[in-house]
Amino acid sequence: MKINYDNGIKNIGNTARLKEVFARAGRGEALTIAFLGGSITQGSLASRPELCYAARVFKWWEETFPKAKFTYINAGIGATDSQFGCARAAEDVLSFKPDVISVEYAVNDENSPHYMETFEGVVRKLLGAENAPAVYTFYNVCYDTGVSAEEIHSKIAEYYGLPAFSIKSTIYPLLTSGEVKNRDITPDDLHPNDKGHEMVASVITYGLEKIRRGEIVNSESENCKKVAEESESGICETVSGGTPGNLPAPLTANAYEDSVRYRNQNAHIISCEGWTADDTKQEHITDIFKNGWTATEKGAKISFKVKGTCIGVQYRRTVQLPAPVAVARVDGEEKAKLDANFDETWGDKLCLDTLLDHGKGGEHVVEIEIIDAPEGSKLPFYLVSVISSGNPGPLFLEPSFAHTIWGGKRLREEFGYEEQGDDIGECWGISAHPSGESTVRSGAYAGKKLSELWERHPELFGNMNSKHDEERKYDRFPLLIKIIDAKADLSIQVHPDDEYAKVNENGSLGKTECWYILDCDEDSTLVIGHNAKDKKELEDMIDTGRWSEFIREIPVKKGDFIQIDPGTVHAIKGGIMLLETQQNSDITYRVYDYDRLQNGKPRQLHVKQSKDVITVPAKSASESVKNFAQTPENTVTEMYSCKYYTVSKVNVNGKLDLENDAPFLCLSVIRGEGKLGGSEIKKGDHILLPAGYGNLLLEGHMELVVSTAPGSIDNR
Repeated sequence: MKINYDNGIKNIGNTARLKEVFARAGRGEALTIAFLGGSITQGSLASRPELCYAARVFKWWEETFPKAKFTYINAGIGATDSQFGCARAAEDVLSFKPDVISVEYAVNDENSPHYMETFEGVVRKLLGAENAPAVYTFYNVCYDTGVSAEEIHSKIAEYYGLPAFSIKSTIYPLLTSGEVKNRDITPDDLHPNDKGHEMVASVITYGLEKIRRGEIVNSESENCKKVAEESESGICETVSGGTPGNLPAPLTANAYEDSVRYRNQNAHIISCEGWTADDTKQEHITDIFKNGWTATEKGAKISFKVKGTCIGVQYRRTVQLPAPVAVARVDGEEKAKLDANFDETWGDKLCLDTLLDHGKGGEHVVEIEIIDAPEGSKLPFYLVSVISSGNPGPLFLEPSFAHTIWGGKRLREEFGYEEQGDDIGECWGISAHPSGESTVRSGAYAGKKLSELWERHPELFGNMNSKHDEERKYDRFPLLIKIIDAKADLSIQVHPDDEYAKVNENGSLGKTECWYILDCDEDSTLVIGHNAKDKKELEDMIDTGRWSEFIREIPVKKGDFIQIDPGTVHAIKGGIMLLETQQNSDITYRVYDYDRLQNGKPRQLHVKQSKDVITVPAKSASESVKNFAQTPENTVTEMYSCKYYTVSKVNVNGKLDLENDAPFLCLSVIRGEGKLGGSEIKKGDHILLPAGYGNLLLEGHMELVVSTAPGSIDNR
């Protein structure tokens, strides 16, 4: 019997993290090796725990690096798949801060798009952990049929640069050739016996040893050769070998990476009739029927409030018949019958049924009701947990900055931005404009530009750019949020509307904008509007430079809000710092710039365009200016709403819970600090809440400016 081990190395991937662990082990450090998977990982049908493949692989680590101190974590749970793996990876594996993680679900998952998505969710969750563990995978196989999820799992492994090893390419051929009899290595064609576990472990340790030695695999496998070439050429670079959060955009919709599991310690229960919480202590990871709820009577109901686009329910199916039957509903609609009767002999099963898959985002009510409780039932119905997924977290954005002739240093000194220089004029906090793009700071989309998310992930924005939804059709992210520090006066300027910009500025949007004054000197003024009575007088004042007659200055103070419609002559004066919400446009026509020089030359003026677009006569400034310095605590105060945006001020002092039905929300923290959900936020943070985020829970002492495209948020 000869195993072709080289054929089993299906993907070399990016081995940077593994090699770093090898180096640390060689230095004698303390390391943790974890295994995540189903019953084979748990050690099913091995005669003793130390004879399962995971324990044997762990032994390889101990023998290969005798100076190191290793901790063994076996997180295998029988009859569970990668959908459950997403929900429990943090608690059962990542909480131990493992240095290496083996993940395997190839015979528990099906070869389907759903399990490609859930397996990707597990991989992203593990790779994105703060301590940057090394992750590899391998593919078990059904020994009688050759069936496994290797096809779809391998796409994920290759995309993320995971080392991957195949049992189908190594051990299974020995069975099909007759060289090895099935019953020599497996009693049931699924779970290995002691000999089978030994062979599985040998496939994995062979691959790990090759990586440790840095040997190039000499294999007849074209796939292996191709992956080796790609790995050496850098194609897999910065994925599994990168820093935490430095992950590529997902291959799938990736709704399951952020799965949350609700049991009786953390569930939001709306009502409970006839159900009892099970508070007995869970002794070990496979003690799975704990921390849930039980019921015995027909008609018993329990309902939960959860948030997400995907919802699953876990319950016990028992071999002790007869057993109760329940029904699961989502928002009043029946989704599944939960039959606790399990017609098998090997033991009770933890069953996971999907109730909602890529449904509507936001909050849902899940109700479980007992509809049949036969006399003589030996066990109660056991509801283990409800799992919600597809609840995207906040996207924290790294701003870009503009250095200007009139800029200062307050953005660095007062907001804590690390941008250097004493001429920082603008912080483009939430921007998908090519002149200054925001980048996602961390999480699933870390390193991605906002425009890239807009193009590749319309679901994050309520599909606002979908060509199939004419009411919400946008060809680009619609808003741009800035903080402006004017150390000196800005030019006298004006912006075009959409129609003029489309024709004269290569299809650009026009620029409707508004300002909220964060701080200003005493006796500060702004230029808002002009004094020309008609078009002829307007052109004459501009042509003859009668600027003191032409412009209209108004006094302003901290907390003032000013709406600037296209065609409005305006200018921010020195000593003012403000937050600007605007259309996603960078079209500005300078009417006058005080004859300033930049690099020895006057800055470009746009006199013709300005004359074309300036509104005559100008509207009264009193129509545009309102003060919101003092707003009620723990409420949302709408400052302005138009067809382009709704802008509100949020004043938090303690706790504020907000309903949210907007397609997305832009949040800028302008004072103080606190929490958004469980995330720390502070002055200077710019955050985008994607579609489906649901209600906002804000805690702390802070003020925010919140904006969205047409839509609204209300107090709960």
